Amino acid sequence: MRSDQLHQDPEAPSLVPRVVSALLVLASAIAVFAFPAITDRPMELELRLNAGIIGLGALAGIIHMLGVVPQQRHMKAFAGPVVAWPVMAAGIAALITS
Repeated sequence: MRSDQLHQDPEAPSLVPRVVSALLVLASAIAVFAFPAITDRPMELELRLNAGIIGLGALAGIIHMLGVVPQQRHMKAFAGPVVAWPVMAAGIAALITS
């Protein structure tokens, strides 16, 4: 075994889920920041709230992407792909279909 494998956290996510989180975070950022330019209209209150929800999902995705595993149960659930990925995907879908 290599020395870097000895000190790796067993709960840390593997590379593939981290890459998926990174791609969803990138898609979330593009969706939120490009929406007004693409649609040629300002973001109204409901769209801003949706962007905030996408931002929370992106925050959870960033935590997951970096491989951080929180110690608290509720934070571990929030920063996991089970919560982060659907929140980002649903937020993007709701923003696009609005």
